Amino acid sequence: MRARSRIREVNTGLLVLLGIVGVTGVLNFLVPDPRAFLNLYYLPVVLGAYLLGRRRGVLWALLACLIVIGLASADESRFIAAAGVTWTRWLDLGTWGGILLLTAYMVGSLYESNEAQLRELQDAYHGVVEIMSKLIDSVDRYTENHSGRVAEHAMRIARDLGLSEAEVEDIRVGAILHDIGKVDVSIDVLRKAAGLSAEEYAEMQTHVDKGALLVRSVGGILRHVVPMIAFHHERWDGTGYKGLAGEAIPLGARVIAIADTYDAIVNDRSYRRGRTHAQALVIIRGGQGVAVARRAESWPSGHVGARSRPRNAAIRAFSDTA
Repeated sequence: MRARSRIREVNTGLLVLLGIVGVTGVLNFLVPDPRAFLNLYYLPVVLGAYLLGRRRGVLWALLACLIVIGLASADESRFIAAAGVTWTRWLDLGTWGGILLLTAYMVGSLYESNEAQLRELQDAYHGVVEIMSKLIDSVDRYTENHSGRVAEHAMRIARDLGLSEAEVEDIRVGAILHDIGKVDVSIDVLRKAAGLSAEEYAEMQTHVDKGALLVRSVGGILRHVVPMIAFHHERWDGTGYKGLAGEAIPLGARVIAIADTYDAIVNDRSYRRGRTHAQALVIIRGGQGVAVARRAESWPSGHVGARSRPRNAAIRAFSDTA
């Protein structure tokens, strides 16, 4: 992420520099009266301040001022308001330069203020997600940190599919919150070792709707993860909780289903001991819980989200009751 941000900054800086050079070319070679086109410098300078911040915006404005001063010094006939009146030239250019610097400073300050508010919002967002994940894990000691582990597995799978970092982040949050609805399900049902009765199974199924409703109530900031929570127990053949099948199941929900099932298999439950990584992959590849629409033999023994081909193949999710 830092590398991408750095590349974006460099590209923006080059764009601003190109703009300043372009305006300089227009003033120097294409127009008879360059005074009328001085304000073209505002375009690259304001862009630089808006995208790169106050300090760099002021530096770009200062560069533009130095270029104009250089042009004015090299040719005394430039930037003269009226024939024979030369003393007003520097007053006009000084006023123009001062306003340009002030504009860059103000736009850059606005940018930095917005960035600070955005960081605070992101911190609050991550804090809310973390609190909600702790609430989920507190329901049952056998699921302690289950959400965090599922999130790690889901992120690996999402990156393996070549998804963008924004999509990976949405899937991470969806994985953390995928079982949030279980806070409103009976503890006895959650911890029951034997098979669930029809009534108990129906109650267990409600956790996806309850979770989606709870997350939806938070507002637009979590809107992308609602379908993942609502449909992470769907099966590729349509025999899941809600009957969705195939590509109708959101990709994020399919990714989370794989990660959820894998973690449920390899960790201890109230009614059985956890199985090994190799055993988990055998179960997943065999379709007992989760299978994928890419060759199972392409999965190495490293982790459930290890890289395989084809890169953009869809995941087929067969969710168990993990």
